Amino acid sequence: MATAQPHIWRIELFGGLRARAGTQTVDRFQTQKTAALLAYLAFYPQRRHLREELVDLLWPDAESEAGRHRLSQALVSLRAQLEPEGVAKNSILRADRQTVGLDPSVVTDVAEFEAALLFAKNQAGAEAVERLERAVTIYQGDLLPGYYEDWIITERQRLLDMVTGACRRLVQHYEQSHQFERALDYARRGLEIDPISEDLHVDLIRILAASGQRAAAQRHFREMERILIKELDEPPSPATKAVVEQILQNSAPPPSVRSGARVRETSLPSPLTRFFGRDAEITQAQSLLTSGKVRLLTLTGIGGGGKTRLAVEIAGRVAVDFSSAVWFAPLADLSDARSIPGAIAETLRLTPSADAPVLDQVIASLSAQPSLLVLDNLEHLVEAAAPIVREMLSRAPSLTILVTSRQRLGLEGEREISVPPLAAPIGSFKTTSMPVSPERLMEIDSIQLFVDRAQAVRPAFRVTAQNAAAIAQLCERLEGIPLVIELCAAWAQTLTPAQMLTQLTRRFELLVSRSVDIAPRHQSLRAALDYSYVQLHPDLQRFFGRLSVFRGGWTLAAAAAVGGDSFADTSAHVILEAITTLRERSLILADETEEGGAFRYRMLETLREFSAEQVPEDAREDLHRVHAEYLMTLAEAAEPEIAGGDQAPWLMRMEAEHDNFRAAMHWALESQSAEIGLRLAGALAYFWEARGYLGEGQEWLEKLLALPQGQTDALRRVRANALTGRGYLMRNQGASAGIDAVMEEALRLWREIGDDHGLAVTLQVLATLAYSREDCDLARVYLEEGLGLSRKLDDPMLVAQALMNLGNIALEQAEFPEAWKFYSDSLEIFRASKNRFRIAHVLNNMGLVSQYQKDYTKAYTLLQESLAICRELSGRAASATTLLNLGTLHRIEGRFAAAREMFSESVMVAQEVGERRLLVYIVKELGHMACSEHDYAAGVRLLAISQTLGRALALSFKPSDPTEIERDLDLARTALGDEAYDAAWNAGARLTLTQAFDEALKFTTPY
Repeated sequence: MATAQPHIWRIELFGGLRARAGTQTVDRFQTQKTAALLAYLAFYPQRRHLREELVDLLWPDAESEAGRHRLSQALVSLRAQLEPEGVAKNSILRADRQTVGLDPSVVTDVAEFEAALLFAKNQAGAEAVERLERAVTIYQGDLLPGYYEDWIITERQRLLDMVTGACRRLVQHYEQSHQFERALDYARRGLEIDPISEDLHVDLIRILAASGQRAAAQRHFREMERILIKELDEPPSPATKAVVEQILQNSAPPPSVRSGARVRETSLPSPLTRFFGRDAEITQAQSLLTSGKVRLLTLTGIGGGGKTRLAVEIAGRVAVDFSSAVWFAPLADLSDARSIPGAIAETLRLTPSADAPVLDQVIASLSAQPSLLVLDNLEHLVEAAAPIVREMLSRAPSLTILVTSRQRLGLEGEREISVPPLAAPIGSFKTTSMPVSPERLMEIDSIQLFVDRAQAVRPAFRVTAQNAAAIAQLCERLEGIPLVIELCAAWAQTLTPAQMLTQLTRRFELLVSRSVDIAPRHQSLRAALDYSYVQLHPDLQRFFGRLSVFRGGWTLAAAAAVGGDSFADTSAHVILEAITTLRERSLILADETEEGGAFRYRMLETLREFSAEQVPEDAREDLHRVHAEYLMTLAEAAEPEIAGGDQAPWLMRMEAEHDNFRAAMHWALESQSAEIGLRLAGALAYFWEARGYLGEGQEWLEKLLALPQGQTDALRRVRANALTGRGYLMRNQGASAGIDAVMEEALRLWREIGDDHGLAVTLQVLATLAYSREDCDLARVYLEEGLGLSRKLDDPMLVAQALMNLGNIALEQAEFPEAWKFYSDSLEIFRASKNRFRIAHVLNNMGLVSQYQKDYTKAYTLLQESLAICRELSGRAASATTLLNLGTLHRIEGRFAAAREMFSESVMVAQEVGERRLLVYIVKELGHMACSEHDYAAGVRLLAISQTLGRALALSFKPSDPTEIERDLDLARTALGDEAYDAAWNAGARLTLTQAFDEALKFTTPY
């Protein structure tokens, strides 16, 4: 059968929403929300959007399930329109269980518009003019008129500003070449688009006057007044009136007014390479510099971060606003701030005079008209330069200064724009399960820069399907730092991207330039970083080096604990001052935490590696020990809090430190520091359970427990706690191999030491292990002893945990009233202590009791409350369990689409966290649902998987098993016949755990 030709859709967003493919046009949609969904997907075509994100965007007031249902309905409707008969399904609208997006073949008028303007930005002459004209032609009206979503309103204004800017550039071009009719055309076109733009009105008046149409110019001024009063309820601004008066009097407009006068030559350097990205920073800087309210703007950032190049680009964009009185003074080579006035005088081409100081001459020259002065690379002179900058600004009221520096000047009225690294590949580009698209990759700023600089040394270089993944990983590891990208790209003449990746383990040796016209401080990555490092006080250098031990960032308290001894005075204000100084010098980054309570600090990996090199060899072991001991203390302090009522902030804090915990445990393994490693890992067990790191936590504990260890009571207590934690995680993950030996050793150690608390906790784990093996009598023996110890210790958490486990035993044996009583008693204790994590567990189990008693309304309420708490605490494993139980409710009541969604999300989380037990339960439920949908072959296969793996993991499906199993298998055998039934059963029974995951994913995929 011939393959259908794919539709090539062009989606138009300007002036309304339309989708065109050949002669077919779609401009009517099921609902406006359906149309808004298509518009959003088309406007951001390079992204795959999470379903939850789309629901929150389009149906923010809907319940989660209702919102997902509406999204599914909208997708079905769009699929019918975009993938009609003969078009392959999922070829245009790409949707899976988690994300939605459009195929890269879809084009939009907005993308074409922005591409034309991007080309024009980086070009000059006829090609730039042609692209500007194309962009204006593409713009057929406001973005999505009639739609009022927040993102549309924001983007509508941005695109409006872009098209009016393009019109003004065309007006300027044709005015300079005396093609006044063409200039008038674009001034009028701009006013059709934005009738209240005073700048465009002034452009039109000026060109009418310049072309001899003075009466028309006067008439248009009156028309402008009428329009602005009608639309804005206010007349033109005094500045606009002043420039129009000057025009109509046939004199040059004052330089303080934003006119379209012919651009004069400026002192800006002419870059020899293309510029990429930075749209947000450019837009912000343009707004500030032309507002008249900001006269000192400092661009700060890491060395090699592209501040100079950005400053040149910004200055070029605003040159017309300063009538081209824009001056660029490079200061990197100065060693004394007293030389700054002379460097500026040279930039201004002033002739030295014996009658006046150089600074006075400079100020007089800059005061002649509104001017923009760029002071480039001021960081090494900041302290002494600040008074000079202050004096220039105070004595030259029409002067604006743009500074590039690794730190701000600290002057009153100064505004700072931090220049971050360029956008680098993240998210879907990091996955190994899907090929990296060269086209999507080339939409990323850092990739564009890398490819452009690679082509400078190897013209044939391009992104291909073969090298795309390596280039994505390379630019991710280069962290978007322009200098680092350029130095690495220069190796394209001798290394492939994959080879560069392997060489990056020696990044400071690899990233060296052979160019003769690059500044010495940028000749190598090491030189760029040394340039900042040598300017630090020795104490601050030592502090900076000690911060390199952190992974994933650190808090102020952590910096004090690990790096505080760098200073003679270790008081809090000294540490804060040190952190502030490093942040001001762009050597560290500061991020506000999610709860907004404090800042968290971090280094780019490139800087972290450099700072680590500065730590003396003989001090490194001590540094890692101090770091590990601090984290051990933190984990031990967090352990009771996570079991108490203040769980959410502590779980969030522990998540933020997880990379630091990993680094500390890795050091403990390498250095064989068993006590520190085991105390740390043992204290993390509850965190690992709560956040679903079951497999990872178990692996750390296994490795650390294998280290040689002393035999004092204190050390045996540490080992016993770690063993209990490992057994707890193993049991929850369904890992049966070796668990008995682990728990027996833990039990023996606790009894030998005489630690009742540790013994009570271990008995709880042994009880859960016993009843999962259907040995409820042994489980009760463990629980009765553990409950007695817990009451003797007066430990309400352990008492409540024992009651919950007794409820679990009663539930398994279908003793529902007893189970409800045990759960209610434990819930009361957990609520009193505000232990929300355990509250969620008990609510989930009470939901099961209600389900088995066929009170589905109560079950649904309890499970929804449990799920809300799990999500609040980011408890992935617990969320997956509750989603499974909600899916079961939907399945029982025949809502199969809703059930499939719940099972789909549950199985994905189970796969992520390695929850093998949970997977078996999910597969069982999917088997029941398949039978309910009369897909008996799939049902038998899935039920065979669950039964086989359930036995291997010592799981019980009581109280629902074996009743439901027997019912569905009998129905399946009747429907299929013995031969087909046996084939399906054998096919399922042979599958491994990994294959079972794949089978579950296949059955839950919605498309």
